[in-house]
Amino acid sequence: MAISLTAETQKLIEDRMKRDGYPTPDDVVRAAMELLDQPAELDAETLAAIDRAEEQIERGEYRDWAEVSAELRRKYLGK
Repeated sequence: MAISLTAETQKLIEDRMKRDGYPTPDDVVRAAMELLDQPAELDAETLAAIDRAEEQIERGEYRDWAEVSAELRRKYLGK
């Protein structure tokens, strides 16, 4: 399989090879593909924030997205 890469992507691969000692571009791509198959792991701070948000929702402490969206549009887009 022939793959065409942008100059920017080629540089990213070359930089990763130098930095992490991958012997070939194929090894870099293989490592990246393996990472894509792994489930995302959230850090403790993010998990705690999710727990707090869920508790707030259970207590009814939330705002409707349509309301928040309209407020942000007015504030940042003048709409």
